[in-house]
Amino acid sequence: MRFLYAAFLLCVCIVLMRTALSQDWVQDISRDVREDAADAPPLAAVGAVGPLAVVGYGRVGADEALELWTPMWREVQGKVRNGKMSPAEGDAKLQEEWKRVVVALVKDEALFQEMEREHSSFINSIVDNMMRGADRPRNQVVSEVNRAIEQNMQQFFRELNYEVIKDSGGAVKLHKVLENRGLTFAEWQRRLEKKAFTQTYLHEILNPRAPAPGPKQVQAYYAEHADEFSLPGAVRFRHIYFSNAKHGAEGAREAAVEVWERLVDGELSFEDAAAQFSDDAESAARGGLESGEEASDPEREAWLADIRAALRDETPDEVGPILESPFGCHVAMLLSVGPERKVPFAEVRREIQLKLMAEKWDEETDRFFASVRQKTDIRILQPNFPEQLSCAALTGMPAGGARVYSTAFPEVDYAPRRGGR
Repeated sequence: MRFLYAAFLLCVCIVLMRTALSQDWVQDISRDVREDAADAPPLAAVGAVGPLAVVGYGRVGADEALELWTPMWREVQGKVRNGKMSPAEGDAKLQEEWKRVVVALVKDEALFQEMEREHSSFINSIVDNMMRGADRPRNQVVSEVNRAIEQNMQQFFRELNYEVIKDSGGAVKLHKVLENRGLTFAEWQRRLEKKAFTQTYLHEILNPRAPAPGPKQVQAYYAEHADEFSLPGAVRFRHIYFSNAKHGAEGAREAAVEVWERLVDGELSFEDAAAQFSDDAESAARGGLESGEEASDPEREAWLADIRAALRDETPDEVGPILESPFGCHVAMLLSVGPERKVPFAEVRREIQLKLMAEKWDEETDRFFASVRQKTDIRILQPNFPEQLSCAALTGMPAGGARVYSTAFPEVDYAPRRGGR
């Protein structure tokens, strides 16, 4: 029974690790599969980045910070180039993100070192529990505990890797994203294992301080945060896709502008234009129509989701802006936005429970880190992000954004006109 209880605790730990890790580190990888290789920060221009910080007996490399900081850099770059954010605002946002990344990496390293020192005590505490009333050699019990931990950790790696690969649209795309970010799959795996090692042993220390929330607490959270559990209405739209692969980046934009102007002038109906010019054969056969339902193909759904988000606030039945993505240009028209739907409590009960557990876990981790920090020598060597990657230094770098974004309209005096369904 004691062995089963220990295994149960480890399973809970795995759930918490997945919740914590998926918040930004893993999601950044999945999100970046949408980006073009040219949008990666010009790390060659930065040169030798050196150590970010000295933590105890180890060092944290600035390359790790750049790897985690890249998604925000790309997003800010796109907004600055598109006139949605000033360079000064962009640099402030980048510095804020850099500080967050530095704190997270230093904290991870300090906790890892503490757990390396304490993991033997963790193993011994489980073994001591299992040895009470048991007539077995201690070394046999130690082997069983280590084997159980290793099995659970391997299960965690397999499940998490599968989720990330699936979200990224396949292993090939994931490997390309990692390569663009200067990271091998083996190195990414090593970092994941290091984080999982820390979280596993940290769990033994923090578990008594972070009990699972009760039913009343979970129900209260659902009632007090109703806006978090509303699904946005389905977005129906038509679009005409001009592929960079077929036309080249400039050619795709020129073709999009030409068709956009003909639509606005009433020379073409949207359905006819989509059938005649769109490089997306699937929607072209429907006159460019997208129903609002998720596409089964992950890569296709990635850019369709961004178009839905960009069109949500547009005026229905009007030829909208030209949208630019890493894949090409899209002339789009919003048709309708369906009503929001509240997600039933039964469908999100487990999600809320994990969220509250993760929040409590974070609180206790911060408290524990405060005590670890007092006995750990920590020196931040690069408190600011590389000057070469500031918004003021963006001239000549490839344009890009983490999401589909609206480009300027082809005519300054543009006024939306009604388009046909």
